[in-house]
Amino acid sequence: MRIRQPILQTALAIALAGACATLPASSEAEVKPPENAAAQVDWNGAKGLLRLEYHGADILEAVVRIRSARGQRDAGEGEVVLTSQTTPGDRVEQRLELRLARTEPGAEIVLAGTVTASEEAFAAETDWQAQKRFPCIRNCVGPSDNLRNHAVYDRKWDWVLIGPPDGQTRIEPRGVSPGATRFAWSSRGAAVELVFRPLFYQKHKRLRYFQPWTYRVRRDSITGWSSWWAYQASFTESDLKEVVRVMAQKRLPDFGYRFLQIDDTYQGGSGTPESWLKWNAKFPGGIDGYAATVRGGGFEPAVWVGVNFRDERVVRGHRPWFVRKADGSPLKAAWVDFGVDATVPEAAAALVRPTYRGFREHGFTYVKIDALRHLLYDSLHNAPEYGRDRGLGGDDVFRRYLAVAREELGPGTFVLACWGVLPEAIGLADGCRLGTDGFGPATLQQYSSWNGVVWRNDPDHCDVLGGSGKVADSILRPTIVSMAGGMLMLSDRPAVYRRDECLQGAKRSSPVLFTVPGQLYDYEPDKADWLLSHRRSEITAGGPSSPMDARPSGNVCPWWLLEIDRPFEHWTVLARYNWTDKPLPETLVPFADLGLARNREYLVYEFWTKKPLGVFRGQFPAEASPPGSVRMYAIRQKLDRPQIVSTNRHISQGGVDLLEATWNAAAKTLSGRSAVVQDDPYEITVCVPEGFKLRNAEMDGRKAAAKQDGRWLTIGFTPRATRPIAWELGFE
Repeated sequence: MRIRQPILQTALAIALAGACATLPASSEAEVKPPENAAAQVDWNGAKGLLRLEYHGADILEAVVRIRSARGQRDAGEGEVVLTSQTTPGDRVEQRLELRLARTEPGAEIVLAGTVTASEEAFAAETDWQAQKRFPCIRNCVGPSDNLRNHAVYDRKWDWVLIGPPDGQTRIEPRGVSPGATRFAWSSRGAAVELVFRPLFYQKHKRLRYFQPWTYRVRRDSITGWSSWWAYQASFTESDLKEVVRVMAQKRLPDFGYRFLQIDDTYQGGSGTPESWLKWNAKFPGGIDGYAATVRGGGFEPAVWVGVNFRDERVVRGHRPWFVRKADGSPLKAAWVDFGVDATVPEAAAALVRPTYRGFREHGFTYVKIDALRHLLYDSLHNAPEYGRDRGLGGDDVFRRYLAVAREELGPGTFVLACWGVLPEAIGLADGCRLGTDGFGPATLQQYSSWNGVVWRNDPDHCDVLGGSGKVADSILRPTIVSMAGGMLMLSDRPAVYRRDECLQGAKRSSPVLFTVPGQLYDYEPDKADWLLSHRRSEITAGGPSSPMDARPSGNVCPWWLLEIDRPFEHWTVLARYNWTDKPLPETLVPFADLGLARNREYLVYEFWTKKPLGVFRGQFPAEASPPGSVRMYAIRQKLDRPQIVSTNRHISQGGVDLLEATWNAAAKTLSGRSAVVQDDPYEITVCVPEGFKLRNAEMDGRKAAAKQDGRWLTIGFTPRATRPIAWELGFE
């Protein structure tokens, strides 16, 4: 018997021209959007074969078997019944349930097969009991093999397939090929239910402008320095030269810091293109002098710009270029003054394009566009009738401004939307500053499922001391941004960076590895949930934070888990943060709660104390944490030969620096290549099982210093240059 469920065709809205952030505008019309419809089901009950098709491709091919006390057998004709139910409407949900036709004590259904998705797909979990047992924030670098996963999300086509949780579904990555990612999928239970949700982020999370088939999220490390928090409006050319000099002396470009972004200090006050491109007296060298100084220090020039416009002479002479009230007079709004309407070609050509074209021509590769919420909330939302005669709403006018900026800046420029969570900027901005002014570690957990999927999350900046003067804060603050895969833009005065003890957290956190969420839900869902139940067009004041904006501070999740996959190894880094003024007690951490196998042995090593905790099965003891501290545990499956436990270059403990690592059983050598920084002592810690003894250790062609304490061996040397080096450990 075969059941075929036709795919329902629905019309999808096409965004304004230029809405694609990283693809040519013409590509949007060439890509067929996915349907807001159920998958097509092909079920062969006689052979126990199940196939799901969506958007013209097979996404699941599986065999259904029956396991009982008598063993496992193929499902025969009529033994397994498939039912399919689809919830229609805007948020389509399809539920497929496989059940035994006749009750058989102790028997269960086993579904095993392959899920095929786009090259942007990843395995993750939905909200279930695992998070209640061990609340954490999970991120993944590369394919995830975590046992908490029970879903596959295809970012490119925005669909999710969910299996039964709590150990009933096992998903294993099977490699990425051009255009496709494959996963081995198995689910079991007395009954097996699969849930398919098309347009998951767009419809179910209600991010209406999320069209991921038109753009990709920036995967490079977005790191650097911003003048705003350190200097605010007092930053000058002499300050710039001192910042560049100190940061270059401390080799921060070698540690991965890229952009040097000037904020609200250099411009005139009118908002015309000339006021942004002709710099004031604080910068005698002008825009070209700034860019040259930045490049000379090894950085890329970056700039802040606002959408505000104050030149009333231009407004009086060109009223159709600006947002107007019902009586036709220009609307003067808080913070933004007169909102430029870039849907008017003449306004875009005269007031918007020259500014962003000028930044691109002067070599700026990062542009922070500020006051966007004020253009939307204070201006457009206070003129609800504006644009209706042309079939436009406030969102259309808002997005057109960003689209014009993107067209002029080009796909290679990183665009940061500022400030507050702005779903209207999705697909046009590469990143979004989630909260108000000030470093916001808590913002990263409130929108944790957005980072690496919708855009890159920005906690505003990271002043490493945070006003406390405590060196411990210089560890906590940058490391949590790196663990989250967010944007890490430092903002301190040079005096802070002259103190080497204040730079350890910044150096060990950069570059930031690109991550995707291991959880398709937010750690704190209340903020994003606000999007599901409120009309954002009713927000008519951008000054205060709205209920959807992220809170910069508050209770920060103590546990952050980073899963790292490299061709030569797969390991986990678990961070325990204590942002409180009280110590956290020692606690036992079950490996199963982390999504690791409970019956295997793991090596555990703590990064900041350089302490190997030992070999554990089932669980390990996380030490007591002092107030204002973080512990970062590298967890690697124990092998029966010498293996790397940790490296000291980066908090990922190998994710940044290890380029290769190979064990040659015949020669008994552990060798590889590492990316190192000049004058930064580099160490590799290795676990040496009984029966092995170190014979020789070399790094970069020289004998390396070796220190052994029981089974734990550390080798190290100080690099002469910033470059990849080869190393080898010989054993006997």
